This record gives sequence, structure tokens and C-alpha cells, in this order.
Amino acid sequence: MTSTFWIFSTLLAASALGLLLFPLFRRDAGAAVAAQAATLRQQLEALKATQAAGLISDSDFAARRQMLSEAALALVDKPSSAASPPRPRSATVIAVVLLISLPIALMLLYQKVGNPNALSFRSPAPVVVAQAANPAMTGADAAAENAPDLSAAAESLAAKLRDNPQDGDGWVLLARTYRATDQFGPARDAFEKALPLVEESADVLAEYAEVLGLAVEPRTLAGEPEKRLDRALALEPKHQRALWLKGFARRQAGDASGAEASWQLLLEEMDPTSSVHGAVLSQLNDARANQGKPAIAASSAPGMDASASATTPADTAPSPGTASPSNDPKAASGEIEGIAVKVNLAEALQSKVQAGAVLFVFARAENGPPMPLAIARMPAGEFPVELRLDTSMGMMPTMSLSQFERVVIGARISMTGNAQAQAGDLETLSAGLEWRTAGGVELTIDKVH
Repeated sequence: MTSTFWIFSTLLAASALGLLLFPLFRRDAGAAVAAQAATLRQQLEALKATQAAGLISDSDFAARRQMLSEAALALVDKPSSAASPPRPRSATVIAVVLLISLPIALMLLYQKVGNPNALSFRSPAPVVVAQAANPAMTGADAAAENAPDLSAAAESLAAKLRDNPQDGDGWVLLARTYRATDQFGPARDAFEKALPLVEESADVLAEYAEVLGLAVEPRTLAGEPEKRLDRALALEPKHQRALWLKGFARRQAGDASGAEASWQLLLEEMDPTSSVHGAVLSQLNDARANQGKPAIAASSAPGMDASASATTPADTAPSPGTASPSNDPKAASGEIEGIAVKVNLAEALQSKVQAGAVLFVFARAENGPPMPLAIARMPAGEFPVELRLDTSMGMMPTMSLSQFERVVIGARISMTGNAQAQAGDLETLSAGLEWRTAGGVELTIDKVH
């Protein structure tokens, strides 16, 4: 708990106790005067009865009555001199019980429903994840809890859209959030609500085609998904995501030549040094092999210099439509702002990576919403992995790296493929940094969630 919390809580508790204890401890001057006056009247009546019985002389009676009169006059002139009546024992008991029980009750209640950090005048800084092998570094657990909770974000956004169903950009963001958590049916439904409300774009059409194919069993891009891809390519003939998916649609349809054509064009648009260039080349060569054509060597692939080579193994190819690390060919050349990320895996955790595990690399605002500003998803294969997160990889234009100066970069290996952290996932987070000036960041996945 913060010092600010303790100051405020102490002041509030003291104020509450003061209001409760004041009636129990205050001296009631009026009651004291009334009690003293009643005593004097009783003494006067007793004196009169004594005289009537002949027990005292008239002179004694007059003297004693004069004394009682003077006492009564003094009580009227100076009421504060009246002796206070004794405080009831019950009042003392109640006061002691309140002094002990009220502070304890307040602390227990605040632990149950309160948030001490809400009194802080600044947002809590993210916790830097340290080496998991060092038991003194206890901040790692807290850092993991700061990772994006996409499922919670989706629920919150869905609730807001029920009140504002005409928010097209909101439906797109919700669909992308569902897609990131592998909820393909809800993602499809959200895109269907968004399409009539937003301007037609190749990005949205390609993503919609992908979730259409993933939301059915067996999964297929044939039929309506491919029609959406064709429309996306009519808008942008060199759209990388659409070309990638179109190649799979043609391969599923048994059209190896069509798949080759799509992936050939995609390869021509890619930076040959990108981490997925080799994966696309592998798919292209598979399509050529199905036609009896020889494989294209990495050194002679479109855009590849003779001195360059593809280093990404074919088994690390991203699933159709997932963020390879950017959909825009300008990103790798530096024309789009971004930050280079290198991800290592601690040697002690290498044996924990299961077949089918997925690597998520993301950036989120240091002090802001938990929604990723940029995210890449790929199979967890060989390490280290080098990629680039850039401003084109946000879930929507108003939620990208360009809107925030300071970010936290994170990496997580999900054993289930779910973007939301699960027990057993491997993860790490960077410290907050200014991504535009940092140039790059190196992470080591060294913690088990």
C-alpha cells in the first residue's frame, strides 16, 4: 500500500471515530446544572420538614435556607462550576469497542474491495522482468500480470458496442481482438457487422476472408472466403496478406499453378531479409513440386541477392493471415516507423517448448490501454528470432505505435496458441522505452507463467 493511501485512510478513520465518540465523551453542562438544582430543591424540602417537626429552631432554619439560596444563585451565575454527572459505564465500554473494532473493520473491508493505487497521483510504472534464475527478483510475477489480457478487452469492447452498434471501427477492432484469441466465430460475426459501416478496404476484406475460412469445419478458404480475397486484390493487387491467403485458397482447390502465381507475386513484394521470406519461398517451392517443376534456390529467389540466403525454416511459416511481422513491404525498408526486436529463449526453458507452440511478440503502451499497439504471431521454432514491430501492425488506426511515445515490448510462447496468457506459457517483458529512439530491443524469454 502507498504512503498516500495510509495518510488518507488514517485521516478518514480518525474523522469517523471522532464523530462517533464525541457524544459519548462530551460534558453536558445543562445536565449538570439541572442535576445540581434538583439536589438543592431536595435539601430545601428536607430542611422545611425538619423545622415543621420542631427539630431545629427558627434561627437555624433561616441560616440554612440562606446557604441554600446562595448556592442556587451561584449555580445560575456560573453554571460551568456545576459538577458533571458521572459518565455511564456503558458509554466507556462502547467507546473502547469502537476504538478497537472500527480501524480493523475498515482495513479488512478495503483489502476486500479497495484499490490503494487508485489514490496515487501517477500511474504505476511497469515492472521490469529480471532473470528468472535469480530468486531475489520478485517483480517478474507482477510484470506478467501487465501483459495484454485480450479476452477481457474483447468483453469490455463488446459491452460498449451494444450501446453504440453503429461504431464500425469498434466492430473491426473487436473482430481483430477475437481473431487474436482464436475466437473465429465471434470474429466473423464482428466483421459482418463492421463491413456495412466502414469504408471498403483490402485489409478488412483479407482479414474477414481469413476468419470465414477458420470459422468452419473443415477449415477452407474456398467459396465465399476466396471471393472476398479476390475483391481485396481488386482493390490492391499487391496486398501481401491477400496474396498469401489466395495462394492457400488455390492450393486447397488443387490449383497448384494458381497458388504458385500468388506466392510468386508475394515473394516479389517482400524484403528478402525478412524473417518470413524463406517461409513463403518454401510454400512456393511446394506448389512448383506439385507441378513437377524444380525448386527455386534461395539465392535466385525474386529480390534475393546471390550473397543472401533464406534463414527461416519452412516449419516456421505463419498460419494464413497472421502477422508475419508486417503486411506492408515498406516496413522492413524503414519507410514505416518501427522498432527492431530480437527474441531469445533461455536455455533452461528450451525443453519446455511443445510442438505446435506459438510465439507472440507485441508492443503495448507503458501507461495506457492494455490492447497491443503492434503484434506478431508465428510458430515457435528456432531462436533467436529477429523481427520488426511497426506502426502498420496495429489492430486499428487509432491504436498503433504512432499514438504513444513510450511502450513495453513483450514476448510470449503460448503452448495452446491462445494470445491470452495461460499457465505454462513462457514469457518476458521489457522495461518501458521510447521506441522511436531506442532503435531496437533484445528480449530473453526466461519466465514460466
